[in-house]
Amino acid sequence: MKVYKVKVNGKVYEVEIEAVDEVNGSIKAEAVAAAPVRENKPVSEGAKIVAAPITGKVLEIKVKVGDVVKKGQTVAVIEAMKLENEIQSAYDGKVVEIRAGKGDDIRNKEALIVLE
Repeated sequence: MKVYKVKVNGKVYEVEIEAVDEVNGSIKAEAVAAAPVRENKPVSEGAKIVAAPITGKVLEIKVKVGDVVKKGQTVAVIEAMKLENEIQSAYDGKVVEIRAGKGDDIRNKEALIVLE
């Protein structure tokens, strides 16, 4: 057994570490479900897309189908790297489709909202 002294935030701790020569055991892999892939459907001509500027998790969609939005209006909130990012519309228009919902993982440049 070896004894080490470790200093954390100005306080000294004494730690004992035991060397291990042989490891007995096994590794059990669990199946991980793949994240659902949303298809990036085409939009009608003249439609405008509000896309996610970052990869993250959708915390809130602040509009619903039929709402009229103005350029600069916050339409969604995405969490990325422990920060909440408000997503503003780059266009004026009427919401015709919402392509992501609360709790969804969204990728950079993936469509969030379609405006007409």
